[in-house]
Amino acid sequence: MALPTRMGGLGVENPCHMADLEYQNSLKATEELQKAIQKQDIEYTPNPEIEKSLALSIKTGKANYHKECRGKIVQSIKPREARNLDLLSEKGASTWLTCLPLESLRLTLNRQEFFDSISARYDLPLVGQPRATQCVCGEENSIDHSMSCKRGGFVAVRHDCVRDFLTSELDKVCYDTKAEPHLLEVRGAKLPPGTITEDGARLDIRTRGFWGPMDCTYFDVRVFNPRAQSNETQDIPQTYIKHEEGKKKNYLHRILEVEKASFTPLVMSTTGGLGQEFSRTLKQLATKKSRKTGYTYQECIRYLRVRLSFSMVRSITCSIRGYRGRNKNDGSSSDLYHTY
Repeated sequence: MALPTRMGGLGVENPCHMADLEYQNSLKATEELQKAIQKQDIEYTPNPEIEKSLALSIKTGKANYHKECRGKIVQSIKPREARNLDLLSEKGASTWLTCLPLESLRLTLNRQEFFDSISARYDLPLVGQPRATQCVCGEENSIDHSMSCKRGGFVAVRHDCVRDFLTSELDKVCYDTKAEPHLLEVRGAKLPPGTITEDGARLDIRTRGFWGPMDCTYFDVRVFNPRAQSNETQDIPQTYIKHEEGKKKNYLHRILEVEKASFTPLVMSTTGGLGQEFSRTLKQLATKKSRKTGYTYQECIRYLRVRLSFSMVRSITCSIRGYRGRNKNDGSSSDLYHTY
């Protein structure tokens, strides 16, 4: 909990552990003022260069302290927990914890949603409203299972939340933006094995003017659970690459050869991390949004990361507590089973 959110913690520091470091930082920050008091100077004019140097020194000292603490924690926990800490340390994975709870942007959670989000973040037992120990599909009703179970449609909802948000934002800075556009028929074009060639195939988003003027770009979103059995044994960067390459294998050559457009796979994890292609796309979107609205790039990229992070958190809490339908193995037709 004491680690910063960017390192996988909650940013709730223990004052007993930080007292000595903060005292030394206070001495550094007031060193010039102490000298002025000892000299009995009537006026004191701070030196901006010295203050900037002191601020950097204090910031570096705190960062090194937190890195040392994180290293000790990693050495004392299990490999699965250490991997989870790495997932939570990814860029954007903890944005929802540090933003202002603005109701106008729906950046708020109720008490149960917040507890469930923390439990899912650290793989802790759920608290609050009780849940059934067994899912309607017959599997153990754990948090990891809730992230992957397709009963109830929550996997699709999680994907659609990301798609709809990006479509809305792209429509503000680009043109001819459309969700789930149909692709042109292949009509005998020679494409590599593994390419999806069926008529009626669709991708998540199409827009123009994103990477270049008049250029047509197709995006396809994939949200995966990094704690699933198929992903938990792989290195985190390799997991993103695997899912990006899977999307490219299915659609890249068809988009290049038939649509004469560009294709970008957008891969995101349920913990909030982004693949390289998604990160590059988000930066380009923030740049175009900054030019369009007049806000700074930092404000725009922060806004996009916060909205994406909250979309993922809300979909996760919905997966944990949402209704998944009737248990088909149960003889009673009137008794409906819920995940809670």
